[in-house]
Amino acid sequence: MKNTFDHGRLTLNGSAFFYDYKGYQISKIVDRTALNENFNAQTWGAELEATWRPVRNLQFNANVGYLGTRLGKGSSSIDVMNRTQGNPDWTLVRPWVQLTSSCIAPTSIVKNIVQDPSAPPLVLALLCGGVAGLNFGSFKPGDTLAAKYGAYDLKTAPNNGQGIAADVSGHELPNAPHWTLNLGVQYTFESEDWALTPRADFYRQDASWARIYNTAIDRLRAWNNTNISLTLDQRKWDMTLQVYVKNLFNSTPITDAFVNSDDSGLTTNVFTLDPRIIGVSITKRF
Repeated sequence: MKNTFDHGRLTLNGSAFFYDYKGYQISKIVDRTALNENFNAQTWGAELEATWRPVRNLQFNANVGYLGTRLGKGSSSIDVMNRTQGNPDWTLVRPWVQLTSSCIAPTSIVKNIVQDPSAPPLVLALLCGGVAGLNFGSFKPGDTLAAKYGAYDLKTAPNNGQGIAADVSGHELPNAPHWTLNLGVQYTFESEDWALTPRADFYRQDASWARIYNTAIDRLRAWNNTNISLTLDQRKWDMTLQVYVKNLFNSTPITDAFVNSDDSGLTTNVFTLDPRIIGVSITKRF
């Protein structure tokens, strides 16, 4: 929808959308590698933008957007921050420094091993599929380890011991704030040879999620950003001088984050706004 009112002084445009995705790709870090998982997902929303010039040299602009998202029914994924999903029958095992990922194992067997002072140093590693390239991951009936700690086969564990998949059906997509808002204002002082324009812009983004699990640690808080500039156009020389300040209030909100693999201690990389930047730009046209 595109509209013009008040003899061209006001423009008002709007749009609405709905997307139904099949196999929407979302990445996470697994075994030090970016792994893409595919999900069915839907996104919908609307956007409204306006520009108003009440007088010749004064201009206001605004843009407001709404976004809704959800993952399809039956969507599931293993959350490396919560591999057991609170199930007491399974225990998280971090067995050996050379293994890039942790695993889950039966709580009863882990308890037997931990309480045994004579347990071999690498026996927990065997629960996660071996060590140094060897593929064990089972205490078979009749084996010494099975007799001592309990029979267990990695193949029977949820997702081969990687963890219990979290149900993420209906969860919101990452980096999808419900509301965004842009506001701007400028006024131009001018003569025959030059024009001087101060301008200010304000941006507001609603809270969103960094991961599809939508847990407390995934929450990205709402944040604001303000930029200002002063632009001088020298018409006679066909030259423009601009002084600007980005991130006027020097705020550093977290705008995105991702969780690293287990061998890094599940550390989280975060992204923030650049700090306050004061700059000068000169443009000469020939």
